[in-house]
Amino acid sequence: MVAVALVLTLVVIAVIAAQVELPRIAERRIHGRLTERGGTADVRVRAFPASRLLRNGGDRIEVRGRGVEIGLAPGESPSEAEGAARAVKPAAGLGALDDFAHVDVELTDFRAGPFAVSAFVLERRHSGPYAMATRAHVSAADLAALGLGALPQLPGSGLLGSVAGAAPLSSRPIEVSLQIELISTAGALEVGAGGGTIAGYPAGPLATTIAEGVARRLEIVP
Repeated sequence: MVAVALVLTLVVIAVIAAQVELPRIAERRIHGRLTERGGTADVRVRAFPASRLLRNGGDRIEVRGRGVEIGLAPGESPSEAEGAARAVKPAAGLGALDDFAHVDVELTDFRAGPFAVSAFVLERRHSGPYAMATRAHVSAADLAALGLGALPQLPGSGLLGSVAGAAPLSSRPIEVSLQIELISTAGALEVGAGGGTIAGYPAGPLATTIAEGVARRLEIVP
């Protein structure tokens, strides 16, 4: 009986320790990926049981960051290729976040590829769609350099491509303003309600590109 009680006690201690330590480990991993090129971040992860974090899932993930620098999702511009080669391969779409019941991400004054982003918000409750809002600037030259190859093939990509092809190769800043709904299912990311513009044209494909770039940095387990 004593031996059994001792074993049960050790098991309980191990479970409690894992419940405390796994979220801390997850927070450190996400923080490290977000700030590896500079900036500051505050990460809070909650999960019960904590073992859900081993499958990139949990009750809540809350991230605040400023001045970070991230690459774009797969298909990024050549200037990002070297950094991406060192990065962990991302989950498809927003797969790194899909199994969290509550997603709350706010980043300010950061760079996502060639985009200077003043504000980025990504939220979701339970299994509903993601609500994304962002405001950024990009030069006409960088926009043209992205081309369609850097953007997901979603409705509206033809319009964006026509803008990129017509943009003058200059440093003139172009404002990107988005408030859009993103639907993530089975590794695919689709544009739902809402909208946004880039040089006056719909920019759904651009929204998914930036969102996936951020989600890549929030992945706990590759």
